[in-house]
Amino acid sequence: MRVEIKEILDEKTWEKFVLAQPPHTPFLQSWAWGEFQDAMGLSHHRLGLLDRGKMVGGVQALVGGRKLGQFVYVPHGPLIVTSDKGPVISLIDYLKKLAESKKVDYLRVEPPWEATEEGKELLRKLGFRPIAATSQAGGATLLLDLRAPEEALLMGMRKTTRYLVRRGQEMGIEVERSRDPEMMEEFHRLMVATYRRQGFTPHSRKYLQTQFEILAPRGMAELYLAKYQSNILAVAVIVTYGDTATYLHAASVRSDIPAAYVLQWEAIRQAKKEDLDFYDLWGIAPTDDPHHPWYGYSLFKKGFGGYRMDYLGAWDYPLTKRYLAVAGVERVRKFLRRY
Repeated sequence: MRVEIKEILDEKTWEKFVLAQPPHTPFLQSWAWGEFQDAMGLSHHRLGLLDRGKMVGGVQALVGGRKLGQFVYVPHGPLIVTSDKGPVISLIDYLKKLAESKKVDYLRVEPPWEATEEGKELLRKLGFRPIAATSQAGGATLLLDLRAPEEALLMGMRKTTRYLVRRGQEMGIEVERSRDPEMMEEFHRLMVATYRRQGFTPHSRKYLQTQFEILAPRGMAELYLAKYQSNILAVAVIVTYGDTATYLHAASVRSDIPAAYVLQWEAIRQAKKEDLDFYDLWGIAPTDDPHHPWYGYSLFKKGFGGYRMDYLGAWDYPLTKRYLAVAGVERVRKFLRRY
């Protein structure tokens, strides 16, 4: 291979490459996600690896900082069209040079690769170390194969989940869909209440609003609202990109009424109607430990069936001594939060 790496400045060129990465197209590498991150104060670089003019690899890298340190961050990347390690090494070497030129404290990558010893060994040889911080999608997720018949998807559910979906439908729970950004106020209100109840820190209103305002007009984000007797009991933001719909954000009122179950099933059915191949339930606990903070919502998600996908997680390439403080604080946070 005779390769070169250059910035990709044309949206169509970038999207054509990313959307051709089956299965389970990574929306975190989409052009729109980069625009959203820009709006939130990060900058980005979209790098293409070209072999005789043909794009065979790519990576969208985000550059930013926080109180603890500056970073270059690659969510669900790099993307490579070959099993050859050479292109991966070329892109990562370029990312290292980019990070050094930006004078950041570390380079963080979260490859969209299944967790294998081969993948881990490659990253270690390239100077990376696995980290304590939770990766973007939690390190593991559940995927539903929507190419199966609808009846097969129903039968793939846990018996209790299937019962609650049908019970909710019989009760008259209705699910509405909206791309109206004004509805995000209600979504954020429910999310704050839900996260506080579960002991998590919610995203800011600005984060959710900005994300929706950028993704929704492109047809990538839609708000689902489950109502019972005109009251909103459950909400979710579903992101659609390439061959996959993703259950990205959700919140619900504490209730015996199974609104969240009906909402989830309607989102799955809609994704299937749109001829998508996968429905990503987006993040589950790493184990079945009932004491894990994610156990409750992981149990809810697992009720819908699907198969588990374990990623390599987040890996860091340290660049400065200040990184030691970053790693130390993240270890303490993980110990205190238990995830």
